[in-house]
Amino acid sequence: NLLDSCHQAAFGEALGRRAITATTDARFFGLYAGIPALVYGPLAEDYHGFDERVSLESLRKVTQAIALFVADWCGLTPA
Repeated sequence: NLLDSCHQAAFGEALGRRAITATTDARFFGLYAGIPALVYGPLAEDYHGFDERVSLESLRKVTQAIALFVADWCGLTPA
């Protein structure tokens, strides 16, 4: 799919999938609007802890993948 290919382009590796028992606000899109949603973001550690942190390199690459995704989704082509 599109996110897979954009992630591959930014990271140079396949997008992994992870099921978790936590919940996010993404659930409301499906529950109340019938819109499928997913959570995609950078690598992080100690979520909601006093020393929660995110990998800045991962954040940079996720930002690139999202930019590629939006550009393709909107039909943009290189100038």
